Amino acid sequence: MGETTRDRTTLERVLEALGRETGVTARVLQWQPVFDWHAAIRPDAVVEIDGPKHTAQYAVEVKNVDRFDTLQQVRALWPRQAKPPLMIAAPYVTAQAAQRCREMDLYFADTAGNVFLQGEGLHLYVTGRRRTAELKAGEEGRTTNPAGLKLVFMLLCKPDLLNGTYREIAAAARVALGTVGPVMKELETRGYVAPVPEGARARRKFLDAPRLVQEWVAVYPTILRPKLNRRRFRAPQTGWTKGLDLRAHHALWGGEVAANRLLHYLEPQTATIYAQDTAKRLIAEQRLRTDATGDVEILDVFWNTDQVPAVDDLVPPLLAYADLTGTTDGRNLEAAKMIYERLIEPALRNQP
Repeated sequence: MGETTRDRTTLERVLEALGRETGVTARVLQWQPVFDWHAAIRPDAVVEIDGPKHTAQYAVEVKNVDRFDTLQQVRALWPRQAKPPLMIAAPYVTAQAAQRCREMDLYFADTAGNVFLQGEGLHLYVTGRRRTAELKAGEEGRTTNPAGLKLVFMLLCKPDLLNGTYREIAAAARVALGTVGPVMKELETRGYVAPVPEGARARRKFLDAPRLVQEWVAVYPTILRPKLNRRRFRAPQTGWTKGLDLRAHHALWGGEVAANRLLHYLEPQTATIYAQDTAKRLIAEQRLRTDATGDVEILDVFWNTDQVPAVDDLVPPLLAYADLTGTTDGRNLEAAKMIYERLIEPALRNQP
């Protein structure tokens, strides 16, 4: 079963609150449905809601929606015209996020009774219901703060680390030793990781790595990426990235250039570079000019590159995927989908 116990509980509470607040009846028809036309976003369930005159079905994604970037990504990955329409089931939706959802025509319902939902003869919009005390107490967020994101990234890129010592995991992820225990505990509590008996001892393994990937990708652009000392430049000419190897500069290509080289698809319009130092020599050699709206961005490497083997001078596929889905550009999202289907999903499937 792909959905976690926590996701199942969240959806059940959302449907209870929906009925309590609006009087409509809703039920889960199917868990973990598969829609062949889109593999990069995999809904948790299909629900059926009884309206005044008609019954309607909705695909459901259980997700936190308190960040606008996440809403944009979901809307871009699940178009308005897709059938069935998508509804987000969230622990809580703020009034600001609710308004943005309405502007984007993105349906949602939460455990507090806030909802935006439309169908034939069905028009629901409720906001302002407060977050419950139980929900406040349960929001830990260790896996989605900057240090937690660094650690989860390393575990997804190198699953063998799940069974390393806390000291080994901390060194590989470049985080404090005290970060590891709480993050590992939260991963287990949320159903992402579990101990599996093996001989005299238990080893850890991923239970739901695909969903953890989607959570990491959704949160990375707004939580960790802004802390990577991003600098903007403009290149003097187009095509300057073609054939340029960054290894001599202790740097790696991300974003569109990584997609171009991994897939032989997508002509890069922007360049994203992750560097281990200031990249002064690269900037000078390529005559890059500082420009706040430039087409080149340079960020700091945040992972231990000795622990994650690179393909040539490219970032790991997971990071390239995150760079691309962090935009609303259709061609980038299509390239991201291809990276997920060809490189990330097979690797997750083949984990021991």
